[in-house]
Amino acid sequence: MLCFVTAGLIEARAADLSVDMDAEIKAASAFVWRGRTLNEDPCLQPYFSIGSGGFSANVWGSWNLTDVSNEWQSSRLDLSVDYTRRFGKHIIRPGFTAYFYHHDPDGNAEDTYECFVSYTYDTLLLPSATLCYDFNGLEGVFIAMSIAHSYALVENKMALDLKLQLEGADKEYSNGLFTFPGIESNPEFQQEGMSIIDATLTASMPISVGKNGALTPALKYVQILDSVTTDAVENAGQDAGILVYSLAYSMTF
Repeated sequence: MLCFVTAGLIEARAADLSVDMDAEIKAASAFVWRGRTLNEDPCLQPYFSIGSGGFSANVWGSWNLTDVSNEWQSSRLDLSVDYTRRFGKHIIRPGFTAYFYHHDPDGNAEDTYECFVSYTYDTLLLPSATLCYDFNGLEGVFIAMSIAHSYALVENKMALDLKLQLEGADKEYSNGLFTFPGIESNPEFQQEGMSIIDATLTASMPISVGKNGALTPALKYVQILDSVTTDAVENAGQDAGILVYSLAYSMTF
């Protein structure tokens, strides 16, 4: 994989010598991923990306900021590579992601890998759809569909970004993501077929800081819609809806 990424970046740089880098550090009140709350406590989530000629390599992580004992999924490192290609108003981005669980006191961690492709139509509300296939661990299909819009509050200084996203998965993916081992009162999770898992509404307000920086407070509300998934998370002692607030500082180079 590294050889493929290196070769791709070399080829891209031959055609376009510009290299873009983005970095972000975010503090969040919880870690919610694809409908499931993996960490109910405050966490730190850094991000770094480098790209050229449509190719990019990305690193993202989440670390628990408290001494509360969470399950092994609460801390994670994601490595991904992708390629973005534009055809008029059509934007296509295929890629690959590896998820590494680096905190595993009970030996339950299983790293997972997935390939994905996303499509965005560059028009009003930016409709977008992403299809992911996990081929190690969950071995199932996950989908996400979203719309988004940005309102300029202060020209080139402050904006209000709104995004609504629906997420779903097939039986194999849902059963792997929402099974809570070690909870005797929780019946075995058995989702049938493809279903819409949750809806997520995000409101963020990026504020320009200096020439290349931005400070972004945000609110995100995640509500599980599927009744079987709701029963599973509530039997495990979690709520079917959660509000996550965060503050991030980002820079482009």
